[in-house]
Amino acid sequence: MIKINVVTPQGKLFEEEAKIIIVRNVDGEQAIMQDHTPVVIAINPGYVRLVKDDETLFVTIVGGFLEFSNNVVNVVAQEAEIGRDHENALKHLADLRKERLDENRRRNIDFTKAERELKEQIKNINASQYQ
Repeated sequence: MIKINVVTPQGKLFEEEAKIIIVRNVDGEQAIMQDHTPVVIAINPGYVRLVKDDETLFVTIVGGFLEFSNNVVNVVAQEAEIGRDHENALKHLADLRKERLDENRRRNIDFTKAERELKEQIKNINASQYQ
């Protein structure tokens, strides 16, 4: 069995074991089986398909890489999502990205407002020094 770990900036997303790992990136697919030669693969975008005895899972990845050695796969990704099929995982990832984008926009508006208020307060402090 191959152990797989998936990590994102939010922390560990996934830890599992599989018989075969199939990596899909812009160059195509590559299968990794037990005792495979050590390898590093860039994934942007793509997925890692885990094949177990009776189930298949997909980890859809944006901006990441896979490292394999000693029957351990480590995936480091900017964004990743797990699903029963690639389309499901991709849809969930798109929803997650939209939520993050909306949150970033809200924070940016809050930051801009705070910056404006700070500039106004500094102007008032400077004006009061000359009175």
